Amino acid sequence: MTTHRHGQQPTSAADASFPNMRASTVTVVLAAVGAATAATLPPVNFSWYPCHLYTTEDANSTLVNPATGEDIDNPAAECADVVVPVCHPDVCVFANGTKSDITVFVKRMQANVITTPKKALWVLQGGPGHSSEAMEGLMSEAYAAANGTISVYTMDHRGVGRSTLLSCVDTKTESDLAACLGHIKATYGTQAPAAFSVTSAATDLKRFVESSTFDDTDVFVYGVSYGTYLVERLMHLAPTTVKGYILDSIQSEQFYQRKSAPYYSNWDQDVGEIVDRFLAYCDHDDFCRSYIGPDAKRTLIKLYKKLNNHHTMTECAEILRESAKQLGYTTPSDAASNTMYNWLGSRATRVFIPAYIYRVNRCNHDDAIWLRNVHPPAPIESPGQVAQRGPYLNGTGISDVVYSDIVFNEIWKSPSPTADELYQQSVDALISLGNVPASQTKIAAYCVFKGNADPVCDGHPTFNESFAYPRDAYWNKTAAIPRGASVLMFTGYLDPATPPKYAIDENKTMQGTQKLLLEFPFTNHGIMGNTPVEDRPHDSCGSTILTSYLAANGDLNQVRAECIRNVEVLDFSKWSANVSMQLFGSESPYEDTNVQAQVAAVATEVVKSYGAQVVVLSALLAVAVIALVGMAVYVIQLKARTGGDAPAKATAAAEVEAASDGAAAAKETGKPDDVVVTV
Repeated sequence: MTTHRHGQQPTSAADASFPNMRASTVTVVLAAVGAATAATLPPVNFSWYPCHLYTTEDANSTLVNPATGEDIDNPAAECADVVVPVCHPDVCVFANGTKSDITVFVKRMQANVITTPKKALWVLQGGPGHSSEAMEGLMSEAYAAANGTISVYTMDHRGVGRSTLLSCVDTKTESDLAACLGHIKATYGTQAPAAFSVTSAATDLKRFVESSTFDDTDVFVYGVSYGTYLVERLMHLAPTTVKGYILDSIQSEQFYQRKSAPYYSNWDQDVGEIVDRFLAYCDHDDFCRSYIGPDAKRTLIKLYKKLNNHHTMTECAEILRESAKQLGYTTPSDAASNTMYNWLGSRATRVFIPAYIYRVNRCNHDDAIWLRNVHPPAPIESPGQVAQRGPYLNGTGISDVVYSDIVFNEIWKSPSPTADELYQQSVDALISLGNVPASQTKIAAYCVFKGNADPVCDGHPTFNESFAYPRDAYWNKTAAIPRGASVLMFTGYLDPATPPKYAIDENKTMQGTQKLLLEFPFTNHGIMGNTPVEDRPHDSCGSTILTSYLAANGDLNQVRAECIRNVEVLDFSKWSANVSMQLFGSESPYEDTNVQAQVAAVATEVVKSYGAQVVVLSALLAVAVIALVGMAVYVIQLKARTGGDAPAKATAAAEVEAASDGAAAAKETGKPDDVVVTV
């Protein structure tokens, strides 16, 4: 069955020098088969040990509700460090004298009610290069919704988090990065790039779900963002135990030459289409139009021209010029654009974008005081990470090496756009991730990874090193639906990371009839955490649909999708009073404040997600998953049981209750629901 359902209609870390970044035409057949075969590999061994569902820094840390000072319950789970070969047969060839094995971290909540057959759900994070920590809320929600009748699993992608971590630290120059990549290849062999590829990670998962642990089990696999690309690769491998695949916010597989293709090097070009749709929604909203209409896009273009004109003497223009100079942006409008981009990805903050445009444009004395306290994000950011084994995570667990390995070798156009072309995409998008320093850094890192084998690398320093792998037989080919399985797909029309056009293309080009694409007109990245139902904000439409799909054992005819028509719409006259206080120092972003706004510098707290992408917009303890950006309202801090407060583990955006999921988190933690202001 091929169906579209619509709701209402009107989208280790390399280091600070080489951070996260979105690859070409020739398909290469699978690498030569190694000496081992799948039949001779030892069986998968899950040596489970007790751990907690929600990740903490160490055994002495606990989650604390700052509103009450009370500990938050951290449910029991089981963890395992599973030994896997560096090179799977048919993927790459093991090199003598190098490490032959690595570990992959797996976590589960085991069913406490036995069904026949048993059921298991795997939930996979985006990125690439992100740990599974952001999946823990979804694990809890899915387990509870199934009343403990389904075992729920996640894993850290090989090379990431608590799996054997690929890490390059203190790589301040291209030479440093090349040396680090050379060290990794000396450790794992010259085929290390392929060893940490998408197909290698998908093969890990195939071996897991076909192991004896999943005998007599119907397995379902959910992926979000890049996680969908990993799930799609698993579909190519077609494990016999998997009965259903769930794709949320879809990275599609067809890399066209003459029309839109889901390359990360097209990132801001795609964002521009979502920005146009968002601003068009504003034009059709009476409240929003009254402030920046009747043509919001034209208003923003005129504002940027004013800000970038050195003869403009408004205090707001001077503030943004000063910020741009200090941070390394080329123009004041770049600083404004990156600030609003960090807001665009979150349901909680995107509604404030018109207020930002309006107040910077108006620029009275109070507006200037407010703007001086809103600090644009740094043009280049790099997450911290620490390699470790076990259930704890002291750092983000993000691997920029894995990110760049996969992106530059599979999801980056070749020949590559130039840094100037990448920057122009960001300028044209009006609200975007890109800027000159980030564009230059991406191309510099790309050239190191590709060994300068691209015309764009002319003039870049040359090193006797690269970190590249050939595209295999699965690249640029949409997976067919495996026999006996079905595919459930979700997309949001205000998703700037994985725009809906790519979900539509994946659905169109996927062979087989047992597929269903569900489209949400006002939803951003991550359907599970961003589809509250009007008048019932505790209810997630995405989660309701997923639960019905699992309960129906993958029968798409029994999927309950009626809630789509009742999903919260984009209403510019409604916002969180708490978030408004954080961003504007007032319960209304359009009102003057009588005292200097103590703005929470949210722009620097919000993770610059889409470049490192995946992440997922979710509350730490809520339904949601996609930690790209989030607005902190209640910070869930880590507190050592031995006494004293431990430093926050990550930015507020990564460890807080996102306002976009405030109600869901309140259900989990006993916190009061956020106040919503309606004008």
